[in-house]
Amino acid sequence: MVTMKKEAEQAVTHARAAVGEASRQGGEVASRLANKTVKQARKTIARVRVQATETAGKVVGKITGRTRKRRRAKVAAVVGATAVAAAVGVAAVRRRRR
Repeated sequence: MVTMKKEAEQAVTHARAAVGEASRQGGEVASRLANKTVKQARKTIARVRVQATETAGKVVGKITGRTRKRRRAKVAAVVGATAVAAAVGVAAVRRRRR
């Protein structure tokens, strides 16, 4: 949450700096600087949006219990895979004895 806030502040700072430089320099250079800053701001906003979505997803997962369900499913899958591997091993040993 803190990093998202910092990045948003950074985007605003970049925009203000570009406006300051643009007012000091000529029209063509100013438009180039403005475009660059707009691109930077878009990237930062996209990054912040992704982080916010991930954070919201984690919170929702904890609230609904989905996180616990996933963990249990992983444990069950590992146990199941181990059981299957053991059964296959036993079958192979039986074949060898014959």
